[in-house]
Amino acid sequence: MGRKGFIEEREFVLFIHGAGGGQYTWSFQKGFFEKHFNPIIIELPGHGESEGEGENEIGTYAEHVHGFLKALHLSKVFLVGHSMGGAIVQTMALRYPEVIKGIVLVGTGVRLRVFPMILEGIKKNFEETVKKIHQFSFSPRAPHDLIEKGMAEMLRCQPEVLHGDFSACDRFDVMNEVEKINLPTLILCGDEDQLTPVKYSQFLHNRIEGSKLEVIPNAGHMVMMESASAFNEKIRKFISIVQKVRHKCFDSRAN
Repeated sequence: MGRKGFIEEREFVLFIHGAGGGQYTWSFQKGFFEKHFNPIIIELPGHGESEGEGENEIGTYAEHVHGFLKALHLSKVFLVGHSMGGAIVQTMALRYPEVIKGIVLVGTGVRLRVFPMILEGIKKNFEETVKKIHQFSFSPRAPHDLIEKGMAEMLRCQPEVLHGDFSACDRFDVMNEVEKINLPTLILCGDEDQLTPVKYSQFLHNRIEGSKLEVIPNAGHMVMMESASAFNEKIRKFISIVQKVRHKCFDSRAN
């Protein structure tokens, strides 16, 4: 084992959850990615076991993530972001491309407008609103226990933190900046995603030069849980391709 328990020579992959998420978001990724990479599953301030009060701006969350990477003395990592996490990754790619090897955008978009009823409902009837959110988070064929687990985990989040998350999403807009992203990019979404429909991912694909779009069948917004095997393998393959391209670049420079 290498520094801080990481294995030397393996790529670092940082996973960033969405609104009201936490470690559980990536329950089906941790074991798989530990076999091939150095996975790091961050919990944003106010989420899960992480201290703090949460934020209401995507940019502020991006600064937390950047500070986290600096604290671990990590550079050139792969970032995987789901929904709000995908907004954070886009912001990181625009602000700090020098610390990133590649990005994976999962169930996200350049804008993430939130229904007013969700923002109001979190304040007025938290539990009922969390149930409504989860009605749209999974495909109709998702196992019931998976949905129940997701609801239980989101209910652990403080209402003010969840409201801040969705407020941050609602204000997020990189429509006019996304074309500036110049990093290897994989875009993943479920074909039955009701919260960030496939057209969101298609827009990202059209605007980020050289990006690859993969639409995973029979999955909703929580595609990393619903179709974990396909999801994991597509990311593994993406990182492998980026590694090969980088090696070729280095080889050509050496010659």
